[in-house]
Amino acid sequence: MADAGSLIQKLQQAHAKASLEDVASFEALARPLTELADQLRESYQAGVAGPIRAMIGKLRHGTPLTRDELNLAESFVAGDAEAYTRLENDFQSWVLELGRLMKVLGETKLEGKGLLDAVGEIDDARRVVSDICNYLEEKERVVRFRRTTAQALNAEYAGLLAEILEQHLASADL
Repeated sequence: MADAGSLIQKLQQAHAKASLEDVASFEALARPLTELADQLRESYQAGVAGPIRAMIGKLRHGTPLTRDELNLAESFVAGDAEAYTRLENDFQSWVLELGRLMKVLGETKLEGKGLLDAVGEIDDARRVVSDICNYLEEKERVVRFRRTTAQALNAEYAGLLAEILEQHLASADL
């Protein structure tokens, strides 16, 4: 797999070629975006695999984790979700847009072309609802992790956390 820098250049080149008159030119951005996200995630996972393995050992032996270790575990398990929800800057706009669309939909005359207008508003609303739901689901991932690790981990939760970390390590193929 190419390094992240060359993948960013590839993505920038594809973006520079994108034209509003050519949907395929924007579709061409999907693969480089996916490749870049995969590369960045794999690089991060490889960089923390050693400390994560050490944490798994501590958890399996009943040794409590430090706050720094719990923070690293959170980053390893839900760091992508935390980054997304922290960096996303359109959430409030989506909520407002959904409210606007619901209002417009309620005011649409449901006859003739008004029926098609309603379908168009619904298509837009479905996309906005999808973005809202994705954001809230990612936010909930972080909240659940923090809630679970906020108190001292009992043996059951320590075992569960060790399994989750092992699964993430296995999925990273490190």
